Amino acid sequence: MGTSLSTDKTMATYRCLASGNTVSFTYTHDIESMKGHAGYIQIDEPEPKQEESRPLPMTAPVAAKKPGRPPKQPKAT
Repeated sequence: MGTSLSTDKTMATYRCLASGNTVSFTYTHDIESMKGHAGYIQIDEPEPKQEESRPLPMTAPVAAKKPGRPPKQPKAT
């Protein structure tokens, strides 16, 4: 009569080739349907982001202006 969904809790992560976004699936039906999708590739685990080591430019501090309106100047009569 009805179809039963398997509740096998395997995890698969896919990366979109166009945008680079990742999506994770837990159901085997979803994982099997993504295997035929040409726009996604399966990745085992998320790639750790590598921090770039760039030298920081050392510049002199710049004096910040006070925010707001300047004070009124008295009128010379």
